[in-house]
Amino acid sequence: MPRVKIESPESYVHESLLTVRVTDLNYGNHLGNDRVLGYTQEARIQFFKSHNMSELDFWGTSLIQGDAAISYRSEGFLNDQIKIEIAVNDVTNSSFDLVYRLTNETTNQVLALAKTRMVCFDYDTRKVTAIPQGFKSLFG
Repeated sequence: MPRVKIESPESYVHESLLTVRVTDLNYGNHLGNDRVLGYTQEARIQFFKSHNMSELDFWGTSLIQGDAAISYRSEGFLNDQIKIEIAVNDVTNSSFDLVYRLTNETTNQVLALAKTRMVCFDYDTRKVTAIPQGFKSLFG
């Protein structure tokens, strides 16, 4: 299988800052690979909150994650400051990509690039729904 390739967009629409905690470290004493996906979720929640939305109240519908990909670039260590930038890409009728650039502000190195496919979803009917116009008008 070929290596995952995630292109870094030219511009980002949101930025969050997280500090690497002791509970984020693995046996190698650096940021655990599984925590990177957790960092993207935290940044995504903050991004939606900045628009008075959430994954369960997304302009009148909900979201479910369709896939995720991560390309690791460098390490993070205890107390490092990690900047997570988010871009919106590939908007379709019912889904869109969020691309994340995680930069270790302490070392000034890109830590990882990640992508999650977010799908509009109605949890009551268990069906995919259309992207709300409010989202399309901002990011479509």
